[in-house]
Amino acid sequence: MDRLQLLRDRGQAVWLDYLRRGLITSGELERLVAQGVTGVTSNPTIFQKAVEGSTDYDHEISAAVAREPDRGALGLMEHLMVADVRMACDVLRPVFDSTSGGDGYVSLEVAPDLANDAEATFTEARRLHRLVERPNLLVKVPATPSGIEAGERLLAAGVAVNFTLVFSPRHYDACARAFLRGARRYLAEERDPSRLHSVASVFVSRTDSVVDHDLEAIGTTEATGLMGAAAIANARLVYARFRELLETEEYQALLARGVRAQRLLWASTSAKNPAYRDVCYVEELIGRDTINTLPPATLAAFQDHGEVRGDTVASGADEAAAVVRRLRALEIDVGAIGERLQIQGLELFAASWDDLLAAVSARRGTARAAAVATVSATWPEGDARPRAIAGGWHDERVLARVWRHDVTVWKPAGTPEIADRLGWLSAPELLHEDSLQLTAPANRLTEADPSDAVLLGMGGSSLAPEAMQEILGNAPGRPRLRVLDSSHPDQVLALARAVDPARTRFIVSSKSGTTAETVSLMRYFYDRADNDGRWFIAITDPGTWLEAEARRLGFQAVVRATPDVGGRYSALIQFGLVPAALTGVHVRRLLGRARIASEASSFCAAADNPAVQLASAVCAALEQGRDKLTFLLPRRWGPFGDWVEQLIAESTGKENRGLVPVVGEPRLDPTRYAADRCFVVVGTSDEIHNMDDFVGDLERAGHPVLRQMVRDTYDIAQLFFFWEMAVALAGRCLGINPFDQPDVESAKRGARDSLAELERSGALPRRPSVAADNAAALRAFLGEARPGDYVALQAFIPRDAANAAALQALREGIARRTGLATTSGFGPRFLHSTGQLHKGGPNTCLALQVVDQPGEDVPVPGERYTFGALVAAQAIGDYDALLARGRRVLRVDIGTDRASGLRALTSAMGG
Repeated sequence: MDRLQLLRDRGQAVWLDYLRRGLITSGELERLVAQGVTGVTSNPTIFQKAVEGSTDYDHEISAAVAREPDRGALGLMEHLMVADVRMACDVLRPVFDSTSGGDGYVSLEVAPDLANDAEATFTEARRLHRLVERPNLLVKVPATPSGIEAGERLLAAGVAVNFTLVFSPRHYDACARAFLRGARRYLAEERDPSRLHSVASVFVSRTDSVVDHDLEAIGTTEATGLMGAAAIANARLVYARFRELLETEEYQALLARGVRAQRLLWASTSAKNPAYRDVCYVEELIGRDTINTLPPATLAAFQDHGEVRGDTVASGADEAAAVVRRLRALEIDVGAIGERLQIQGLELFAASWDDLLAAVSARRGTARAAAVATVSATWPEGDARPRAIAGGWHDERVLARVWRHDVTVWKPAGTPEIADRLGWLSAPELLHEDSLQLTAPANRLTEADPSDAVLLGMGGSSLAPEAMQEILGNAPGRPRLRVLDSSHPDQVLALARAVDPARTRFIVSSKSGTTAETVSLMRYFYDRADNDGRWFIAITDPGTWLEAEARRLGFQAVVRATPDVGGRYSALIQFGLVPAALTGVHVRRLLGRARIASEASSFCAAADNPAVQLASAVCAALEQGRDKLTFLLPRRWGPFGDWVEQLIAESTGKENRGLVPVVGEPRLDPTRYAADRCFVVVGTSDEIHNMDDFVGDLERAGHPVLRQMVRDTYDIAQLFFFWEMAVALAGRCLGINPFDQPDVESAKRGARDSLAELERSGALPRRPSVAADNAAALRAFLGEARPGDYVALQAFIPRDAANAAALQALREGIARRTGLATTSGFGPRFLHSTGQLHKGGPNTCLALQVVDQPGEDVPVPGERYTFGALVAAQAIGDYDALLARGRRVLRVDIGTDRASGLRALTSAMGG
C-alpha cells in the first residue's frame, strides 16, 4: 500500500523537513521525490547539524576560503545554504512544472534576528529570492506582526512566502489576511495568478509539550485525561478557520481569478511524548489543501505503519473547541501558550543561527568537522577490507534502510524486536526539542537540598547514568548519584547505611517495570523512607506494572520512557537523561552533541562517517578471527567501558556468534596478546597521545588499533550514539538481530525455579563447587582452554573497590598464565550486561563463577525470601543456563572471608 498516495488522494502533500548536501548528492532526495515527497523545508537548526555533523561541505568550504580568504562566516554560510537550496529546487522542479507551480517548493529562511523589522525582512527576502533564482523557492518569514507586514509586501511583489511559527488560530488569521491583501495587490499588476503561492506553517507538537506539562502538574484525573489533546484540537481549529475564510466572498473572488488557496502546512509533527503514537500528528491532521512536513524518521514511520482514515483534520471541530474550553477551565489558555511558543521559537531559531555561524566559522580552518568525535585506524595489512565493507553498505543503501526501520537490514521481514527497537535513532532530535520533560521531574527531586540520589536499576537502566555521573560529575548543589544494581545483601546494607533517608532521593528505573532486583530494592528503600513516595520517581515504559505501582505509592513523578528503545540503547532517552539532569548535567547540551552524531550517521551520510568507520573496522577484524574487542581507556573514561561492554555483548552475542568486549583488563606485554585482538583507544587528543608508546608497540606487534578522539567529556553523548549505530551495523555482518536477547530469560527462569524450591522445601537447590584454594581443580579448568577462548569472571559478591581490585589481580594472573583474554563482572549486574554473550555467543567462554556467604541478610519486603536467597538463586540460575548451553563453567565458593578467599583463588590460579 502506497501511504503517500493515499494522502495525495485526500488532497494532502507530504514534504520533507530536512535538507543537507549529502541528501542531494547521494540521490536520496531524488528517490524520496519519486516515492511521493513534493517539497522540502529546512531551518538553521537542521543546517547547523549538517555542517557540524558531516563532511559534506569540506571541499566547498576549502575552495571558497581559497578564492576569498577574507570572506566572513556569514557570507560563507549563505553561500552554502543557497547552493543547497538551488540544488534541491532543481530536484523538485519537475514537480513544480507538472503541477503548474502548485507544488514542488523548497523553503529558505530569512535571518531570525530580523523578525521584528518589517522593512529589513522584506529587503532580505527579496535579496534571497533573487540570489537563489529559482521559481520554486519559498521564503520563510515569521508570523510576527512585522513578518506579516513583510509577507504581504513580498506576495504583492511576486515572492512565494511561507509564514512560519504559527501557533494559534489568531496567528493563522493574520497570515491568511496578509495573503489575501498581498494577492489583491499582486493581481492589480495584471500578473499570472498561477505563480502566486503561499503556505502558513502551523507548529503542532510543541503545543502538547507545554500543555501536557501543565496538565501533569495539576495531576487530577480530568487534567491527565486531556493530555495529548491540545495540539490536535488547536490544529483542527486553525483548519476550521481556514475553511471558514475560504468560503468568504473575498477569498472566492480571488479563487475565481485563478489564485490558489494558501495551504496550511503542519510543522513540528514528530511525536515528542513517548506515550503517543509516533505518527499521531500525521494521522490526525489529514485534509484537503494541507501539507505535512515530516522529518525523516517520522516519514519512515508513516510509510511503515501509518493509517489513512479519511479527512481527520476536518472532523471534530466542535470537540476541538470543547477541549480548548475544558483546558481554559483548568486555567490553561492555549492561545496565550501559542504567543509564548512563537517568542520561544524565534529565540531557538536565533540561537541556532548563531550556532550555525559559529560552526561555519570553525570549519573555515579545518578539513574535518571539529564537532564530531573522529575515528582513525591502523591495519597491519592496510585498510582495504574495512573500506570494501563500508563501500558495500553504501551500494546497498544500508544506512538509508536503517533509518527507514527496514527489518531486512538484519533479518527477514516480520522478525520481531527490530522495527519496534529503533527509536534511539531519532531520540536525540525529539528529546532536544522537548527537554522540559527530562529536567522537570529531576528538578522537583532536588527540592529541600538532598545530599544523595540513589538509582535502583539494572543493565541499561544503570550503566549509562553511572557513566555520566562518573565522567561528567555534579553541578554545584546537586546530589551525588549512587547506583545500586545488586541484590547482594552486603551491598544493599552498605548503601543503606551510607545515606541519610531524609536527605536521599530515589530513582526506580526499569524498562519492563518488573525487573526482580529493581522491584525488590524499591520495596526495601520505600520501607526505609517510611513509605513516603514524595522523594521517589519512577522511569519506565508506558503502561507497566511499575507505572501503576508508583502512582499508587504516591511517587513524586512517573517518567514514561520512549517505548521503542531497548534497554542497552537507552542512554540518550529518559533512562539515561533524567538521572543526568538530577546531577546537574546540561541535558540540552548533551543532546546537542548527540544530534551532531546522529547527523553524521544519517540516512544520507557518506560511507566514511564515524559509525561506519567503527563498524566496518570491527567487521573486518571479525573476518580475521579478531573477535576480542579490547578497549584501552584513560581513567576518567573507564565507566564508558562498562556501558559499551553491555551494548556490544548483549547486542552481538547470540546464535553462537558475537563480539567479546574486553574492558578494564590489566595490560600485558604487547607481544603476549594473541591474534584474536582488535584494540580500541578512546580519549581526547592529549589522552590518546599519552598512550602512544603502548599503542605503538601494539601496532608493531601486528594488532589493528582504532582511535576515537573526543573533544571533552560532553562528547560522551557522541560515543553513545556512534557505538549504538556501529553495533547495529556489526549485527548485519554477524547475521544476527542486534536488538533481542534470546538467552537472558533462561537465567531468570532458573532463578525463579530455585526460589520456588526454597519456598517448597525451605532450602535452595545445591550446585557443585570447589574451594578457592583448590589449585588442581582450578588449573584443570584452565587446562580446557583452546586458542581463541576467553575467561569470564562472574563474581556474585558485593561490588566495591576492594573486591574490584582483587578481581583485577585475578585477571592479571590468569592472563599471564594462559595468554587468554579475560572479562570480569559482578553478579547479578553482569546478567543484564554480558550474560547474553556468555550463553548465546561463541562457545569460547570459560565461565568462572565466584560465590560467597553473605555476612548479613535482609528480607525482601512483600516476599518470602531474603536478598541473600535472591542473589544465590540468581547465581544458580545462571550456572544452570550456562551448562544447558554447553558452556564450560566452574563454581568457586570463597566463603565468608571474601578478601582471603579471593587471595587464595588468585594464588591457586597461578597469580
